[in-house]
Amino acid sequence: MELGLRDKVAVITGGSSGIGLAVAQGLAAEGAHLVLAARVGDRLEEAARGIREAHGVRVVPVPCDVATADGTATLIEAAEEGFGGADILVNNAGAGSNETILEAPDEKWQAYWDLHVMAAVRLARGLVPGMRRRGGGVILHNASICAVQPLWYEPIYNVTNTTLPLVSFF
Repeated sequence: MELGLRDKVAVITGGSSGIGLAVAQGLAAEGAHLVLAARVGDRLEEAARGIREAHGVRVVPVPCDVATADGTATLIEAAEEGFGGADILVNNAGAGSNETILEAPDEKWQAYWDLHVMAAVRLARGLVPGMRRRGGGVILHNASICAVQPLWYEPIYNVTNTTLPLVSFF
């Protein structure tokens, strides 16, 4: 299939395994170059190598924690230095929470807010100016069905996934 993605640049968080890796492989198959972010450096390097070998695109692996301001800054810098910016941002990093409101301390709420919401906000703030310079771009949020059909045992996950679509208004 030809989707017009040849030589576009995609930044993908949580890009070393699961859905993030599958998205990376799909975009690479269309000829997009990648900036992949994940916390586990060895797995990230292995994923990047596999994509390069399979699709012949440029892949920049960036070991970082996007739940932190430093991690998102590192990722934004890698996209700018490696490709002059990005055309696509896929916010995929995330995890379930599995507790009730009565059980979850404030620190857990804050950690999930930072991972799901603030990572998306910081990356949009950092990458959208470059997208505009490049003629446009797109931000995709991989949220859960929990955003519209909440699960009783994951209130933090439900709330943070519901917030993601609002991050797209820039």
